[in-house]
Amino acid sequence: MLEPGTPEFPPELALVIACTRWPVIDSEDIRRRLLTPIDWDLFLAWVRRNRVVPLVHHNLRHATTIPIPEAVRRALRAQATLNTRRVLMQIAEAARITHLLANAGIRSMMVKGPVLSLLAFADPTLRESQDVDLLIEPARVHEADQLIRQAGYDRVVPNFDLTDSQFAAYQSMQCQFAYASRQLGVTQELHWRLTSNPSLLPLDEGALWKRPKPIQLMGVKFFTLPDEELFLYLCVHGSSHMWFRLKWIADIAALLCGLNSETLDRIASRARALDVGRSFHLALILVNRLLAAPVPAHTLASAQRDQVAQRLATAACRALVWGGSPAEPVETGWFSTWLNLQAFRLRRGFTYRRNELRLRMFSPDDWARLPLPRWLAPLYLPLRPLSWAIRKLRRMVSGL
Repeated sequence: MLEPGTPEFPPELALVIACTRWPVIDSEDIRRRLLTPIDWDLFLAWVRRNRVVPLVHHNLRHATTIPIPEAVRRALRAQATLNTRRVLMQIAEAARITHLLANAGIRSMMVKGPVLSLLAFADPTLRESQDVDLLIEPARVHEADQLIRQAGYDRVVPNFDLTDSQFAAYQSMQCQFAYASRQLGVTQELHWRLTSNPSLLPLDEGALWKRPKPIQLMGVKFFTLPDEELFLYLCVHGSSHMWFRLKWIADIAALLCGLNSETLDRIASRARALDVGRSFHLALILVNRLLAAPVPAHTLASAQRDQVAQRLATAACRALVWGGSPAEPVETGWFSTWLNLQAFRLRRGFTYRRNELRLRMFSPDDWARLPLPRWLAPLYLPLRPLSWAIRKLRRMVSGL
């Protein structure tokens, strides 16, 4: 059970949630949702907003007796086809880039994307994938950055050249660069850590490279995180975004279907050892409550006794239905600020919260907006609140 105060979902979003369950779609639950009048344009908008188009399309395609308008089915089919094409291009480009990195002696692991789709849904195209995330060792970031840009990609985050000192500062404070190939329509992210705040998921990331998980994807061998680390990373990743996309909840629910009780107990023990129990408990509460995922009774009871996780689950439902409309939450006025505040609740401890505060005060975009000579670089920190206020004011004025 979620805490009192959990927001009520619009009927269109409630229907999307019912259509996202895996692996067995609950036809009776969907039929019950259809007793309420549905605005089908809103339904499609909620599907897109939560990035679950291929999963909803797949489930409804296998539930032909459910009375969904044919125009809605056609729209989902068209969008799912586009996702399939995008995923196939992503796999081809990921193979090319990982091969380039390997030739330079740089090891890589694919995190999320088509590999996660294969692990969770046994199909690389059932998970909507916007980009490819590659994890490399921190010592090789500068070299990998050059190789990816030489391979035809523009670095879009950050989208300006960095001095050596700025490069070092960025790598210390953030965990990824983003690149785009406008010609191919592919986005790739290069990670050197799994989280920007190293205290959020304090894995021995060096040890990960001793036992990466091999995955065959469309005839190409990739590597990804070991099973336990992958599951905990997804819990932490979703929690850091307060689960505002159903897609992330569906990933956890699908992976749970392939885990036995003993494996989940090991993951729970690892979560306690790493002090990421809140994120782990939060994920289990949400997947069980929203998607009826099969969480063992003793594990679910332990999660439900975590009062902070229960309150975070209420906040996550609020994020899922932010503003009561399928508009992108990050494009609304105060969602990012609210999300940043929620991050301070994910873990205990001074070090974690100090690192979070440093992250919130760090803005590499200020380097481009207000170039300062190196000897004045310390001024960026005290100027950060002013920069934030100016950007918020501009956004509010532009929205009038």
